[in-house]
Amino acid sequence: MRDKKITVVIPTLQKNIKILTQLLNALEKDNSVDEIIVIDNSLKGINSNSAKINVIIPDKNLYVNPSWNLGVKKARNEIVALLNDDIIIPENFCGAVANKMRPGMGIIGMNGSLIEPITDINRQPPIEEVFLQPASYMDWYWGIALFFYKDSYFKIPEEIKIVYGDSWLFTFCKKFKKQNYRICGCTIYHYGSLSSGEKRFNQIAKNDSKIYKKLTVKWYHRIFSYEELWDYHKFRILGMTIRFRKNGINLNNQIN
Repeated sequence: MRDKKITVVIPTLQKNIKILTQLLNALEKDNSVDEIIVIDNSLKGINSNSAKINVIIPDKNLYVNPSWNLGVKKARNEIVALLNDDIIIPENFCGAVANKMRPGMGIIGMNGSLIEPITDINRQPPIEEVFLQPASYMDWYWGIALFFYKDSYFKIPEEIKIVYGDSWLFTFCKKFKKQNYRICGCTIYHYGSLSSGEKRFNQIAKNDSKIYKKLTVKWYHRIFSYEELWDYHKFRILGMTIRFRKNGINLNNQIN
């Protein structure tokens, strides 16, 4: 079977050049990846002679979600991956995922239990057999590696800058009856929130939360709603939020 071609989009502030270079080198060697779009929000530029790599330097920092929108718009392939700039992936990871994909699927993200936090960037994940499993909820760190066909991408509102972009995509695929999936069978390493973890982005993230909820939470959700999350069930009844871990333990009750 011929390998499916994929465009990879990577927003970056170039906080760790070594790990970014490692990621780009890994993608260079993946025959399924024939386009790499780097949104350089550091505005510094990247030296590269690769025919695969297209570096876009915006006029200002676009932040993550508007960068995703731009990258998807520019992508020439129908299959697109959105990758963090702080991950280490197995050899031919993107090609392995793309070859499991079929038209009509929703968003495909990583199984949270297979994301391993590391401090040593010289480690390389093993090559393992990838498979896709239907997902009814988002795993932890779902958004560090997302795959989809372009027709399953629902443009994220530009005012949502850093967080909730993955939630937006997951929710809208569910709304339009597209089955979302998680990537299983392989491990990727995560160096860890090089940019979004900075304190200066906290207020932006808080604003993102307010805007996301305003755009997606309906008035009747204040009366009753149910949501399944990666490690717990969440019920809202008459303004009270009740969370239960999947082992049945009541996490907390709180008034919102």
